[in-house]
Amino acid sequence: MPPSPDVLVVDDVEAVRVSLAEALCEAGYNPVCVASAQEALAELSSRPFAVAVTDIWMAGIDGLKLIKLIRESNRDLPILAMTGGGPRLTIETAGALAEVWGAERVFVKPFDEDLLVRAIDAIVARPEARSA
Repeated sequence: MPPSPDVLVVDDVEAVRVSLAEALCEAGYNPVCVASAQEALAELSSRPFAVAVTDIWMAGIDGLKLIKLIRESNRDLPILAMTGGGPRLTIETAGALAEVWGAERVFVKPFDEDLLVRAIDAIVARPEARSA
């Protein structure tokens, strides 16, 4: 049996990390959850991931900047973004920017975790993902 694909989850809210970790485990993934973009960058430099899922609004380096930083070093890593809104941009603007900078899809919080799992399933099922 092949190993479970690693999925990086970045969110500064512990309850979100815990909830997504449970949903991903139930779906057969190995979630690696971190609370900041800095932690995410450290994890990304230490091993490969099948998918990265990041919140947009976080203290320090926000998710938009994280997406840009990931794209500078890893153009092929699929990225999904999540947002519940924030102080500087509307949800729509943040989502559009995330997609422009490299997120494949943006989920608006609160969202059904099954939708996120299905999006990850579709990414992992791609022929190029299976050959990696």
